[in-house]
Amino acid sequence: MKDQIKNWLNYIESLDGIAPKEVVAFNFGLFESTEGYLMYLVGGFEYDENDDDWASLGPPENAYRYIRLPDELQEADHGTIVETVADVLAEMEEEGLFRKGMLKNAQAI
Repeated sequence: MKDQIKNWLNYIESLDGIAPKEVVAFNFGLFESTEGYLMYLVGGFEYDENDDDWASLGPPENAYRYIRLPDELQEADHGTIVETVADVLAEMEEEGLFRKGMLKNAQAI
């Protein structure tokens, strides 16, 4: 799944480029649609580490900012899906993958 997410982020960057410095935070969101569980990426102009409401951004309008989670996760319970995605994103962050490319200027992800 990590490679799938990396490829997806590279694709978004190829279309949108590097986010302007005014975009200070990014939020990965999850939801269940008629297509199954999807993850999306949205950027925000505000961030407050003491207020989680910064992440309550509207969903992205562009379809390419969504990615369907792998088939093996589609039948898992919601808690397992959230935990699995969080673990993969944390691993990517530890590897420094969020400190380059379109996410490099973010104060928070």
